[in-house]
Amino acid sequence: MKLLLTSNGFMNTSIEKDFLELTGNRTNLKVAIIPTAGDPIEWVPESIGSEKYIAKLLPNKNNPEESNTYLYFKNNGYDVIIADLKEDPEKLKEKLESVDIIEVGGGDVNWLLDWAKKSKLDTYLKDLLNKGVVYVGSSAGSMLVNPDIGFTWWEPEEKWEGTDHVGLGIIDFMFQPLHGRTDESTVDTLIERKKYMQTVLDYPWKIFLVKDGQAIKVDGDTIDHVGEGVKRSI
Repeated sequence: MKLLLTSNGFMNTSIEKDFLELTGNRTNLKVAIIPTAGDPIEWVPESIGSEKYIAKLLPNKNNPEESNTYLYFKNNGYDVIIADLKEDPEKLKEKLESVDIIEVGGGDVNWLLDWAKKSKLDTYLKDLLNKGVVYVGSSAGSMLVNPDIGFTWWEPEEKWEGTDHVGLGIIDFMFQPLHGRTDESTVDTLIERKKYMQTVLDYPWKIFLVKDGQAIKVDGDTIDHVGEGVKRSI
């Protein structure tokens, strides 16, 4: 498999070269951009008085064809399509089976995971990657392939725990974006959080703490923390 899991994208950073290496420096490739995580949503109580919140899609829409990611690929000669997870699942699968690169953007990872399951992407994404499709994630898009997306928010004692925190499990480590929070207090908090999680359930994964401008690059069995600055993992 080939994956580039970024905190805030690779454009205009040193990790652009890592993307180009994974794609063989070819630009005559077809790219599917999945913009679903960036949908405008709000979290509202599931019912009156409920402590559980669900996502509600707002009427205002974003145009993914105006995004910097779309324009980057288009301006560099790639064949670019939009593959929203809210589309018909069969048509979505046909789209994704026709591309060389899948780019999954940032936003709300819980919303993204929910639609990855509703669209049945979770049933075949790994097969596509095993066949050579390159996966590029940004923030939520990178976290989607984690074995667990709830490292910073899910509490095991929650009565509705279900499996809503379980990611697609395509990688056997954890990607955690920092988005500029690089001070030691942030790292210390995440270390303590991992210790807590390990006391209440099986939590065996190494967690890479990825700053903006950095990425986790997976090329077959090789896993590298790339980009500028200090590299941290816990």
